[in-house]
Amino acid sequence: MKNIEEAIKKSGDFTTIVKVERVSGGSINEAFYVQTKEREYFAKSNPSAPEDFFRAEKEGLELLSSHEISVPKPLLLLPKGENGMVFLMDWIRSIPSSKEGDRALGSLVAGMHRKKVQSAGLEQDNYIGELNQKNDPSTDWVSFFRDQRLGTLQELARTKRKLSVERDHRLTVLRERLDTIIGHNPDFSLLHGDLWGGNWLMSDKGDPYLIDPAVYYGDREIDIAFTYLFGGYSKEFYEQYQADLPLEKEFTDRIPIYQLYYLLVHLILFGESYGSAVDRILQKYTF
Repeated sequence: MKNIEEAIKKSGDFTTIVKVERVSGGSINEAFYVQTKEREYFAKSNPSAPEDFFRAEKEGLELLSSHEISVPKPLLLLPKGENGMVFLMDWIRSIPSSKEGDRALGSLVAGMHRKKVQSAGLEQDNYIGELNQKNDPSTDWVSFFRDQRLGTLQELARTKRKLSVERDHRLTVLRERLDTIIGHNPDFSLLHGDLWGGNWLMSDKGDPYLIDPAVYYGDREIDIAFTYLFGGYSKEFYEQYQADLPLEKEFTDRIPIYQLYYLLVHLILFGESYGSAVDRILQKYTF
């Protein structure tokens, strides 16, 4: 763990490291709890990630924080070296959530979505999982989602041979019909970008925190659509979000089309176990 020790020292903490424990950090990075005599840290390490991989996450956390969205504080990014990169941030002691905590999370996400700009995208690309996420700014949400979300994944899935002839054809047809399928012109809200149920935690002080973002600006419905995948959030979360920032009645019609982006990501990263879910959505919209 020399790279973690080096990161701790470069952060300005020269005290003795008391404990380093591997913790859950997703399927991409190695993650560690680190305790020194001075404080506690959360460290991510990845020997094979691109040079800008953790930088993109750090900038996303900083953007959310600048809008008073609770996230772990980024502390230091150790560039790629012999033992890989290290991203060091504050350790947030977490506890199981409660109904009150889930409502607080609903308000936190609604507050994030109130932050708006004039175009979709971001000033720089970042990552969704291990995949590059294009963010070229656009004032047209449909073309942004068609080309920079579904289009880039279609090209990558072709390269990785994840698309059958029929699946590829249906995805092309769906993209051609996307203006009608989406059917609205949303404001461009600040998005977490990867808001599945594992990417938030409740601190031991009772405050919800968002983690592992893939931020950009876009239709807030895509964040909420992702919350319904892989188990969903509690009814208290959805009730509070709706009370703070009501969704359009037609939102439920768009849930599958927005979930398609994340399912394609999982198809590319994890394989054909996600293929049937992708196919059901494509068949729904292309008959």
